[in-house]
Amino acid sequence: MANLEDWIIEQGLRGSDVGSLLAGFADRLAQEGIPLVRAYLALPTVNPTIRVYTHVWTRSAGMIVEGVSHERNELAFEQSPFAHMMKTEQTSCYWLIEDPEAMKFDVFEDVRREGGTDYLARLFSFENTSAPDLRGIGISFSSSRPEGFSPEEIARIDALLPLLGLAAYRMTLFDLTVAMLDTYVGLSAGRRVLSGEIRRGFGTTLTAALLFADLRGFTTLADTAGINLIGRLDQHLEAMADPVAEQGGEVLKFMGDGVLAAFTITEDRSREDACRAAIRAAQIALERNAAVNRLHADKAPLSLDIALHCGDVFYGNIGAAGRLDFTVIGPAVNEVSRMEALCSSLDCAVILSDSVASVSSVPVRSLGRHRLRGIATERELFTFAPFSVWTA
Repeated sequence: MANLEDWIIEQGLRGSDVGSLLAGFADRLAQEGIPLVRAYLALPTVNPTIRVYTHVWTRSAGMIVEGVSHERNELAFEQSPFAHMMKTEQTSCYWLIEDPEAMKFDVFEDVRREGGTDYLARLFSFENTSAPDLRGIGISFSSSRPEGFSPEEIARIDALLPLLGLAAYRMTLFDLTVAMLDTYVGLSAGRRVLSGEIRRGFGTTLTAALLFADLRGFTTLADTAGINLIGRLDQHLEAMADPVAEQGGEVLKFMGDGVLAAFTITEDRSREDACRAAIRAAQIALERNAAVNRLHADKAPLSLDIALHCGDVFYGNIGAAGRLDFTVIGPAVNEVSRMEALCSSLDCAVILSDSVASVSSVPVRSLGRHRLRGIATERELFTFAPFSVWTA
């Protein structure tokens, strides 16, 4: 088996990303004497924001990878060689760009700028019914020879493409697994699951600053607005969740119209730093939630209530044998949720426990001692001091 075949198989078994796969493939074709100036590979994906990833290798610039959003430039695909091939049910096409009889596509101008003279396009179908949105890949190559690729060069490329497609598919499935775990269970939980922490009851105890946020008045509004409220809810949840990530925390769970997040205390982040990061996230979330309300000024505003607490939690797999949830439980989680429930009656947007208030660089004031449901002893609670300058 030739060296290039061996290399593709090695990448398929151990390679990390499709961009490196295509770049290495193109470089090795060029080393074999094929006058390659451009290679392109498009992979559809299952992602809430990205519709397809495009990989473009050129002899002049190397590899460029771009994620194309669901909303962006849908007409560009409709005017591409691959759309034409799908409409005409072809999997193989070849055009000499300067041939007056050849079809014309906008991408040919990109090829010309790289010194290319032709466009060899192939479609490979994955045909996996369990992942129907991963339909396959589109791949193209262009040469710099005036008369284009020779028949022998095209045959060489075609012989290698099934291996290349299989390697790309393996990488895509792995990337999809990681992305879905990150999206639906969170970055830290996803990595733990992939590392083998999958047994029910398996987990670890950690200390974290906890943020529990909830929209006040959402249930009442949902009773009248129904499904039309989902788009607005997403904006409010984004206003809560993005500041958590920006301050180094992780959203552990969306609960209807609320969020539970953690800022884990580690060797590199002290309790003071974690609590202050949670405070900053709360400040920013309140500001952004207010901005969302301004976008919907003609509708009832949705106030945001936030509780901050610090304590030990169990972080791991909980649930039934066939349906697990990687989440946190423990007295600290119960306590922060009970604190949030007092925001309305105490008329405070933010309530802090003593464990967080004691290290806050934002001025706070005491709300007195309060009994929390299910908690044996009263707790002194705090909120931000009025008219304080938020400098945490």
